[in-house]
Amino acid sequence: MVFIVEDITTDHQESVLKVNSLPYEISPTFNGINLSSTGSFLDNGCQPADAVVTNGAMFKSPIVQNGSDAYPSSDLRKSSSLAGKIAAANGYTLGSDAILRNGHHRNSPTESIKNLNSKNSTLTTTNGLIFKDKSLKKERPSEEVVHQNGGHTLKPVNDQGMLTAKMQTLKSPPPSSDAYNSNANGKSNSHHYTESDSISSATKDSHKHVDFTSSVTKYVILGVILALGFASGSNFQDLTLTIIAQFSTLGILLWAIYRHRRWCLAALKTIPRDIVGAYRYGRILLHVTYCQRKNWTFLHMFAENVKRHPNKVCFYFEDEVWSFRDIDEESNRIANYFASQGLQKGECVSVFMENRPMYVCIWLGLSKIGVIPALINFNLRQQPLKHCFEVAKPKAIIFGHELGLAINEVIELGPLPKCDLYSTGHGDEQLLFNSLDLDVKIKSYSKEAPVISTPINFSDKLLYIFTSGTTGLPKAAIIKHSRFIFFTMGIHYFVGISNDEVIYDPLPLYHTAGGMIGVGQALIHGCTAVLRRKFSASSYFKDCARYNCTAAQYIGEICRYLLCQPPNSSDKNHQVRLMFGNGLRPQIWEKFASRFNISIISEFYGATEGNCNIINIDNHVGSVGFISIILPFIYPVTLIRVDEATGEVMRDPRTGLVLRCKPNEPGELVGKIVPNHPVREFDGYADSNATTKKIVTDVFRKGDAAFRTGDVLIMDECGYFYFKDRTGDTFRWKGENCSTAEVEAVVSNVCGLKDAVCYGVEIPFTDGRAGMAAILDPDASLDFDSLAHGVTKSLPSYARPLFVRIVKHLDMTGTYKMKKIDLQKEGFDVTKISDGIFFLCNGKYVRMDNELYSKIISGYLRL
Repeated sequence: MVFIVEDITTDHQESVLKVNSLPYEISPTFNGINLSSTGSFLDNGCQPADAVVTNGAMFKSPIVQNGSDAYPSSDLRKSSSLAGKIAAANGYTLGSDAILRNGHHRNSPTESIKNLNSKNSTLTTTNGLIFKDKSLKKERPSEEVVHQNGGHTLKPVNDQGMLTAKMQTLKSPPPSSDAYNSNANGKSNSHHYTESDSISSATKDSHKHVDFTSSVTKYVILGVILALGFASGSNFQDLTLTIIAQFSTLGILLWAIYRHRRWCLAALKTIPRDIVGAYRYGRILLHVTYCQRKNWTFLHMFAENVKRHPNKVCFYFEDEVWSFRDIDEESNRIANYFASQGLQKGECVSVFMENRPMYVCIWLGLSKIGVIPALINFNLRQQPLKHCFEVAKPKAIIFGHELGLAINEVIELGPLPKCDLYSTGHGDEQLLFNSLDLDVKIKSYSKEAPVISTPINFSDKLLYIFTSGTTGLPKAAIIKHSRFIFFTMGIHYFVGISNDEVIYDPLPLYHTAGGMIGVGQALIHGCTAVLRRKFSASSYFKDCARYNCTAAQYIGEICRYLLCQPPNSSDKNHQVRLMFGNGLRPQIWEKFASRFNISIISEFYGATEGNCNIINIDNHVGSVGFISIILPFIYPVTLIRVDEATGEVMRDPRTGLVLRCKPNEPGELVGKIVPNHPVREFDGYADSNATTKKIVTDVFRKGDAAFRTGDVLIMDECGYFYFKDRTGDTFRWKGENCSTAEVEAVVSNVCGLKDAVCYGVEIPFTDGRAGMAAILDPDASLDFDSLAHGVTKSLPSYARPLFVRIVKHLDMTGTYKMKKIDLQKEGFDVTKISDGIFFLCNGKYVRMDNELYSKIISGYLRL
């Protein structure tokens, strides 16, 4: 049996929220530190101090802070933080899995205590507060504790029986990782459960919260049947029975609404959003379905734009201006040349070059004859680059002359797949050995559309786009014509992009965001796009002003880089009204929009290869998208529970279906797969084994399949999704799951928005992984005192980076995400790492030497 009590006082006048919210006093600790009601905190560093409450319970190694500030601490919690038992007046013993959470503002202050075997008993605490268990349903507690200005009152609640004390005037808090990472029994409330009874309980809760719509519908149908029964029985003659039937229907409906009043209020609030979303989604489906029926590819749509406005600017690039006619004619030369070389539909050509209009012309020309371009990340070198060539199995490799050295390095590692090498953009410089000059080769070929013998279809493969490689070697995702059209139209209609938009696209063209979503707005919808060789934070808004851009793209850390730039006149001297992309941190969202005067920010979530892409259409701060809570089946994506330790999907032992998450509970996002559906299909990877690993079966019903994103999100009661972390990008320390993304956000802010990555490292003789942060500080300007103070104030003890590594360079993916695998493997071994390593001890970061390192790995220093 679990009691949950939420303190609803508006002013926290004590430094600790005690057991059951009772006014226990905190005695002096063994080291002489007194805890007062002024918000003092207890932390003697590496060697934990002990606090004793007057009833004899001992809390080990806590940090106690007043919960009234804007960054509440909730460290005095979890089974690992308790020693001994708490004895109740009736002789029952409260287990050591009690949770005490101190918090205010965003983190709901929650305390819960598990009473052992107290069915039909009365639990009396030392100040006379009584918890009485009536066990109305399956041994669940059945009272509600209401705080009334210092007094406590008990009253029955419904037969669901969860004992809660809710604030009568406070709205439910917005998503916050701390608020969602604890459940009533002290275990993590994220996607990690290990005990069978926890799974059983989770199963019941999951089924209870999965779909309020079905419950309301059930009651409405029951009421209608009852009304019709009464009415028809009297042949509509008896007015009395008709009135009874009407009131019965109304009563059942009102009862259903009252029982699910939270859902009904959320549904009412989100109706305007859902109407707009449904209209835009309907337009997308209408267009995509029309293309499917007509068997149109994106090539048809581009050809229509060329006919409609051949002289309109398609791309700006530095001082170059490319019209739609220019792009069409140059791509036709590419198509005709490679057709003459015997390349056929379905074969592959790798494209490895930096951004420029010719990049688009090359892959567009290849696609006109059915050849599949494999777009390679131009930041890759040596083995990862060689891996991409081997996976694609190309008949030819086209590379930019500026990347000739990278090609040479790959050749030195061993022979490439048997294929021709083509160089482009070399100018007057010497060609790479054994490569062909593509620029010269295509000059003599026709600029008219190629004649093809095998038709290209809506469902044919268009591109291979490699995943970014954040968690390993890149995988080649298959992009079909259908997917290219859906992605491009999805952004266009959901975001509200007009056909006359000038879009700033400084993103890599080998990636989905820049090369597909950005370029696609020009090729399919006739917009004008501004390309840039490489992203530049200092030139971003200057370029927007130069080319009169009205919309702009971002990904990854770009927004933070822009915010780090010194303020200047170009910040608001532009016409950009709309920005869209993914990766904008909630912590800087409003500050970014205000500084650069951006009216609309449309954050979206989507995997290159995935089928569960969502988008924020109403400027909801921090959200990456939504689904309708009224009609969730329209877009079948959901969050499921996953075992953190094994990565295995958790299932209901009774039905075999996956366990779906409740609102505000972290889980992995999955999307239902419907073969041959333009939106729901999962095309997979070039590697079939990699494809199989991304599919989970028996999700919504037996026999179905869904795509696993590998990303952990949270959905609130209104259906808004919030990105939390990558699966595997968490570490578990002191019995707690810690999000690396959240720790990185805090560390970066404390350090003045420096680049930082966080990961977990193993320490001998300890369970789990301790937090470690690598901070980019090439000029040695980091203030370690400020860092220690900031993480202590903003993060709970288990989430604070125990180790800090100062680096002069951080490797990044082509989508501006920082890599951490190698850093994690190297750990904190000062005998092998030349970078400075610092250790958090006594509230300060101290430089780690060999002696301190030996004490930690030997277990001499207890952590």
